[in-house]
Amino acid sequence: MVTVRVRGIYSTAISKILLDNGFKLVDVSDKIRERLGVDFDTTPCDVTVKDTENPDEVLVIGFPDEARRVFNLLVEKLKYVFKWESRIELHSIYLGIVVEKKGDYCLLDLGEVKGALYPCREDTGARIIVGVKQAPIKPGDRLVLTKNFRLIGKYVALTYGEPKITFSEHIHGADIKAKLSAIAAAKLMGTGLGVHFRSSSKYADKDELIRELEKLIEECRMINQTLQENLSPRKLHSGEYIGIMSLTSLAKEELDKYRRLVVSTISKHHSLKSMGLSDLVDFAEEVLPPTINGKGERTEKGVLNYLAKKLRGSPRIEILHVKPTGETIKLQPGRVVDVKVDDNKLIIVLERFIKSPGIYDGLSVEKKPGDVDYLVVDSSKPVLQHNYFRDGNWIGSYVNVNTPPEISLNTIKYHDLILDVVIYPSGEVKVIDTEELREFYEEGIITRELYEYAERTAQRILLNPGDYVFNPLKNHRI
Repeated sequence: MVTVRVRGIYSTAISKILLDNGFKLVDVSDKIRERLGVDFDTTPCDVTVKDTENPDEVLVIGFPDEARRVFNLLVEKLKYVFKWESRIELHSIYLGIVVEKKGDYCLLDLGEVKGALYPCREDTGARIIVGVKQAPIKPGDRLVLTKNFRLIGKYVALTYGEPKITFSEHIHGADIKAKLSAIAAAKLMGTGLGVHFRSSSKYADKDELIRELEKLIEECRMINQTLQENLSPRKLHSGEYIGIMSLTSLAKEELDKYRRLVVSTISKHHSLKSMGLSDLVDFAEEVLPPTINGKGERTEKGVLNYLAKKLRGSPRIEILHVKPTGETIKLQPGRVVDVKVDDNKLIIVLERFIKSPGIYDGLSVEKKPGDVDYLVVDSSKPVLQHNYFRDGNWIGSYVNVNTPPEISLNTIKYHDLILDVVIYPSGEVKVIDTEELREFYEEGIITRELYEYAERTAQRILLNPGDYVFNPLKNHRI
């Protein structure tokens, strides 16, 4: 049975998904054990699922076959995600040949791919054993190599070229560190090898640790022996699978459903948490009464009214545009013109003054300083509506297709779904960037569910384009 450790703000929902699908949860927090009714298990994990520094992202890392199964299951269940997987395993070990050298920088042919090594003292044609220090995951990431490679075990990672002892941040206490250090020193003295104790080692039996260290030391010896053989570039040892999901507002709604099976959960629980509103969510779920179905519509209305009040007092609202490449672009912020709560949705109108000349995307109209973009944001709609005016005259609208926006006290965030619909004063309407959307889908970054969602949204706009144009001068749609 595959063992998984789960951490982060999505841990209850993700743990529920994994448990229901036959995975074994280990090193479980007290809160999750209580909610899911599982025992505390100190078995080392095959896979770790956790947040990254980006609160929208979930990282899956671990032994390749097991971690890939976990990643694919979560993508299947959450559906509406951007996903990136490295085809090169982190900490995998290769026999490489230097094919290009510039100063202390070398480019190595690894057989299936090329990677950068720095510093590099070897000459062109030299054969080197290297490990993957940084695996490329998102578009534009580089493959970075190191001669100080690692061999990953369940309890420890043996390090070649770095003869030191280090510990997971989750290992605390001088006594346990002294015990582990003594085991390492006895086995590694004189080898030139180092060791990193993984968090699972604090629960391991001494004999288990010794056996794993001996096994990894022997594997390291055999890897280094390959330099004596006339082998072509190739992978010598597996590392860790690594995959990242970027959770859209729609994926977070799916997470809400799973969490609601375990504990009272208001609508938009995970969106609000990831937008930095944990205290507000905790208060709402603890103090305010849920409705019969557990979603808390009345509670949600109260949260939206609170956000609306705060937004009215915000001088500027930041706009975050998350791309399928993994980039987050900060658009020019806007001044709040109007905020209202209507039928459990939050609608915001922002005023953005154009500061520099150029051309409006899709409209092919000159952009001039002093033009005004009235940006309409509706938390229930999968679009952002840009309405451009000059001297009181409407010069066109640009409707960005995206996942329903997430809104906090001073920020609007959405995942861009590439398609845009351009609406001209002449009445002409067209969809642009369809090929780019197709490319991201075929590359496996955008899921089928998101791809079809984007296409359906564009078609709805084409059927009723007038519903997506806003006239601020009359305070109603043109």
